[in-house]
Amino acid sequence: MRCGCLLALVALATLTAQAPAADLPSGAARRLGEARFRAGGAVAELVFSADGSELVSHVPGPDGDRVTVWDAATGELLRTGVPPRTAGARVRWGASAVPGTDLGVVIGPDGTAVVRDFAAKQDRARLSGHAARVTAVAASPDGRRLATASADGLIRTWDARTFRPLSTPSGHLGPVRSVEVSPDGRLALTVGSDRSARVWDVATGREVRAYPLDEGGAATFTPDGAGVKLRTAERVLTRDLLTGLETARHDPPHVDLFTGPRLLTGACLALSPDGRVLALGRAGGEVELIETATLGVRRRLTGAGPRCRDAAFTPDGTRLLTAGPGDGVLVWPVRVRDVPLTTELKRETSAAKLWDRLASPDAEAAYAAMARLAADPPAAAKMARLRLGATADVLTETRGVELLEALNTPDARGLLRDLTDGGVRSAARALARLGDAREPSGDIIRTTGGTAP
Repeated sequence: MRCGCLLALVALATLTAQAPAADLPSGAARRLGEARFRAGGAVAELVFSADGSELVSHVPGPDGDRVTVWDAATGELLRTGVPPRTAGARVRWGASAVPGTDLGVVIGPDGTAVVRDFAAKQDRARLSGHAARVTAVAASPDGRRLATASADGLIRTWDARTFRPLSTPSGHLGPVRSVEVSPDGRLALTVGSDRSARVWDVATGREVRAYPLDEGGAATFTPDGAGVKLRTAERVLTRDLLTGLETARHDPPHVDLFTGPRLLTGACLALSPDGRVLALGRAGGEVELIETATLGVRRRLTGAGPRCRDAAFTPDGTRLLTAGPGDGVLVWPVRVRDVPLTTELKRETSAAKLWDRLASPDAEAAYAAMARLAADPPAAAKMARLRLGATADVLTETRGVELLEALNTPDARGLLRDLTDGGVRSAARALARLGDAREPSGDIIRTTGGTAP
């Protein structure tokens, strides 16, 4: 009964899901959260266009300011890397006058934007709605809108007359610090710098639950995936995913099980469930998929954000979730078949040439060849049967087994069984992952050269 209810909860999110955002990086399937008014770094300056229709943010970087132009009404990203239009009112750590009034917007000592009446010498409103310190403010030339931006990259707009927010951001208000996938792969749990934990439907990108956290708090799924453990300053609470109610409370363990190597080192990394791929985030925002057998880079995911903060594979290894400032969490399909093919590879029809490339030391070229072979399963299985055997080296054998597992056709399974009977343990593990457990023969030992003694 409980399982059915949890499925209904996910199904409800599916029915109400919106189409994937059009501004996703190439290769990403969807975003958990939103990218509207998310500058991806500390905003040093805000500028309204002369007609007030656009808002331009400047984020300093080692290679110069990153300039982003936003639709001032909707928060949609219009373009990047272009100079701003003729400026309206602008400010950088100072007062921004609201045209036609005695009002101005200043940044208070506590980092909150404050609307001040300079004639009456009193504060009129506090523009509270950022998780980090406000770093820039601006007023539109017509005096109808105000804008604030914070150190975590969030931009918000306000009605200059009522001081009410003109839109409510969804998802985390600040960068995502960690991401975890539920045991069944359907849900993701994120912890943000805005002191909240949120549960998402991975398939649709919809938010399912949100929980408040203390400063420095953490969260993790329960082993059965039916609840979430939330660490507060004094307790660890378990909340049911279906009802949101608290089901258990106990003192935190002496060893902090919430903090893994990623949070200790600050590195963005994740190991795929089959151990073949290590996802590693680089400082420039690129995420590399590294082949553990050779430590060569198979594929590069670009556009993940200024810096990836955390990453996690789904239990089946078909998707990678990356968390970073500005973009929330991105979901990347990372199966062999998901590798983009060049025009040259698409035109290659020789399975023999593709197999030679698969066996090459170049991990990126080999993985692309695997993807092209996977597009023609009968030819790939036939070539694998011809090339895999006693004379195959270990690397070619390893990649060949991975290709056969990705194909998962009757021919591919049959060859995996034959390889298992021949003592290839990686083939036995591949069959087990496919639900066809089979023990390798114990009387044949594979050596580095691929021959039996």
